[in-house]
Amino acid sequence: MTSNNAFTNPGDREYPIEERDLSEEQNEHLTKSLRAVRNNPATPPALQDIARKMLGGRLELKDVLDDPSGYRALTDGIAGMRDSWRSMSPQDRQAVRAKVEEKAEEAEAEGVGASYRPREA
Repeated sequence: MTSNNAFTNPGDREYPIEERDLSEEQNEHLTKSLRAVRNNPATPPALQDIARKMLGGRLELKDVLDDPSGYRALTDGIAGMRDSWRSMSPQDRQAVRAKVEEKAEEAEAEGVGASYRPREA
């Protein structure tokens, strides 16, 4: 049987994310985002590894920070963003805020990132 999936590691498989506390749309968005992270050559390898683990069903979202490599990858990324933010001029910060607000309004209009509603157990 031939597969059209180009996985780099033997045994890698891809599963749609099915987090219990997320809606179907949120799970679809998370799956799409993880695929983008995994496939983006500019993404740090540690984050690509987390995406692979999640898509492979070996790591759940709730466990990312408990995984030592996941914790390091996320906190290193946040530290870099913090440093970049601190080095920006007030005008640049305001431009970033305006762009984020614009993107959030677009997403809300499209129904993406709708308010969090836990699923019934």
